[in-house]
Order: sequence, then C-alpha cells, then structure tokens
Amino acid sequence: MEPPLNKLSPENHPLPEAVTTASENINNNERTLAFIKQIANNSTSCRSSSSSTDLIASSEDLLTEIFLQVPVISLIRFTSASKQWYSLIKSPNFSLIRNPNLDPPSGLFFEGWDARSKYHYVPLQTGNSDHSVSSVIKPPFTTLGFDTGIIKILQSCNGLLLCGNDLQTYYVYNPTTSRFVTLPKHNNYNSDTSCYMTLAFDPTKSCHYKVVCNYMYKAMMIEIYSSETGKWKVLNECMDDLVDVDRGVYGHNAIHWMSFPNRLVYLKLDEEVVNYIDIDTPDTSVYGTILDEFLAESCDGMLLVVRCCRMRRLNVYEIKRDYSEWRIKYHVDLEEVIRVYPNMVTRLGLHFIVQALVVGEREEDSFVVLELPGKLIQYKFMVNTIFQLCDFSKKSHHQGGFFPKTIFQLSDFTPENRRFINGSCFPFIPSLAAV
Repeated sequence: MEPPLNKLSPENHPLPEAVTTASENINNNERTLAFIKQIANNSTSCRSSSSSTDLIASSEDLLTEIFLQVPVISLIRFTSASKQWYSLIKSPNFSLIRNPNLDPPSGLFFEGWDARSKYHYVPLQTGNSDHSVSSVIKPPFTTLGFDTGIIKILQSCNGLLLCGNDLQTYYVYNPTTSRFVTLPKHNNYNSDTSCYMTLAFDPTKSCHYKVVCNYMYKAMMIEIYSSETGKWKVLNECMDDLVDVDRGVYGHNAIHWMSFPNRLVYLKLDEEVVNYIDIDTPDTSVYGTILDEFLAESCDGMLLVVRCCRMRRLNVYEIKRDYSEWRIKYHVDLEEVIRVYPNMVTRLGLHFIVQALVVGEREEDSFVVLELPGKLIQYKFMVNTIFQLCDFSKKSHHQGGFFPKTIFQLSDFTPENRRFINGSCFPFIPSLAAV
C-alpha cells in the first residue's frame, strides 16, 4: 500500500522570504489599501472614495474581480493584509479562476557548475524599457531543502516544478506558494533502475497534473501518475530504446521526445497511446550539419529550435497539430547580437548557448535567453532589443567555483565566463496552482 502524499500547509512552511520587490520596505497592508483606494477614486458610481473603499473591501465579488487583474506575486503578498483576503486568495475556487490567466515568466532558475544542488535566479526584463524588470528580483530559493537528499529541478511546467533527489524520490513543487507533494513510488519501482520523469500541467484545461515515468523493465515501460486519483497507472505501451526519454516536453496535451534519426515520438495523455512520426528535421538538407536542436514548449504547441553551423541565426519551427510537418515560426537573426558582443565570434564559429525560448502573448514580447562568453543576455528578436541579464566576467571564479563545460563548440569558454549547465534552465512562472 502506498504511503499518503506529504503536503505542506502554510502554517508549517512560511512563504519564501525572497518573493519580494525593491519596495519591500513598504508595509503590505498600506500598499494594498492604497491600491484599492486608487481604484475606488476612479469610480463614478460612489459618492466618496472612503465609501468606495469600504464597499470594495467588504464585497468578495468586487475583491475577486480586482484580484484577477493583479499579478500572482502581488496576490501572495496580499494574503498578509487580512484574514478575509487570505481566505479568498487561498480558496480553491479563486485559484481555479485565476490559474488560466498565466503570468509570463518572471525569471529563470539555472543549475550552476559551482554546486549541482544550488540554483541561480536571474530576473527577466518584462517591459519595453531598460528599467522594466520583473517584480521578483530576489530568488524564491537557491537550494531545495524541503526533504532529505540532494534535490534537483528536473522540469518546469506552467508554474510547477518537477524535482527529484538522489534517492529516486520525486516531488511536484510550487515555488510561488512553497507547497510541494511527494509522489508515491511507481508500481514497478526498483532502486537499481533509472527513472525518467516528465510533468504535464495545463491550468487552462484542468487544475490537475500528470507525471509520466519511463523506465527499463524488460522493455522501456511507461506509467502515468494523476494528481486527481493520486495513483500510478501502468500502460500497455512500450517505447523504442532510441527515444531520448530524459528530455520530454509537454504540449498539445501530449509528452514529446526526439528520437534518432529524424523521428518525433509523442504520448497522447487522453488516449494513452504512443505515436511515432518519421518527420525530417528542418534545415538538415538545406544547411548541412546541425550543431544542436531541442524541443521547446509554448502556449500554442510544440516548437523546435534549430541552430545550424553555417548560419548566423536560429530557426524556430512549430509542429502542425496533425504532426504532418514542421513549419517556420521565427527566423532569429543574430547579427545585432554579434554587433554588440563581437567576442562571441571565434575561429571555431559562434560561441553561444540557447538557454531559453519564451513565446510572448504578443509577438514583440517573444525572446531568447543566450549565454555568451562571460554574459547572459535576453534578446527580443521581434523588436531587435538586447538586455544584458548577467556579466560573469566581473565575478571572481573563486567566489563561485565555476567550471567550464568541455564540448567542441564551447572550447574557448573559460572557468571565469562559463557559468551555467546547458539544458538546466527552468522558467519561474508565478502561480497559485495547488499541488
């Protein structure tokens, strides 16, 4: 019999002290009341601002309408204003209403070379000016210490993090609310067998999430955990051994994996059937050797980011819903980045890593995060705007214990300017989702 799920309550685990803004010295109650008073002053239906404020503060329906327009991070602070607001914001009904309105990523978590269990948080630029930075300027966490063992982030999916420790214990964690749940062991658990987990969560469709587990048991087996039932289910399907099950990506209500050569594999979660699509990787026949490619998640579906050795650009493709072909979505021209950071050009070619791709609600809000020698930048390619997020060259390597990654296209990266682990970047999306 599986042990019960371990859940944290707000009484036993305080909210992360780091989810604050630069104005954290201002009292939360005063800020909130000032916010409501401002709305009340704009109201023409009430005779005075005082009566309007009292009306709004006492009406749960009006408060709900106001809170639906407020960023999640502000809502977390608002819970300390009064018991009424705490109960309203923490209620399952409000969370269900608010969750479909996903906030954009506020920042990125990176797993650093200096310590595999320590994370670096980088706030993102969120507006159209150099001063419009995410309201979350301090890390919600730097280490994950809510259980024993060395806990690492495995995946970020629409506000929730899938984590695991070195004892093969897995967790679903909401860094905004500091709540987590420990997943039960899957049915054919064996401590000597490696497991590969992928989280699937879409708050626009359901408040529940699923976790897909791949493991070798005579063949590559599949189990699906549902937060709605709290149980694992063994599928009758098995997977090809060539599938890269360590890098599953959620989209189109399915988990997707790349398989060699030129094969896309996906598991439809509602049908619980594995599909194999032989589909040519774009650019291969046109541009020759591909340096790297990876699947990326977007609000509309699956994306493929391709970096070719002969081109000074990235090509971003989107898969059709019938999986018939990849079609171009973006050409990310890197000439402006090269002009600003010419040292990324070396005798071996362009030296950079794509750490993240974010598709904005508006086209002009879409961006890539690139790691260059000594720099981390955010490039809004639709408006040709660059924001420097970090300058590693100003940091002493003795302060972080940086170690270079020794692969061919990064061979000139030194210990001082090579900061993060490729493929270990996780977006932080503020969310009230329950786990």
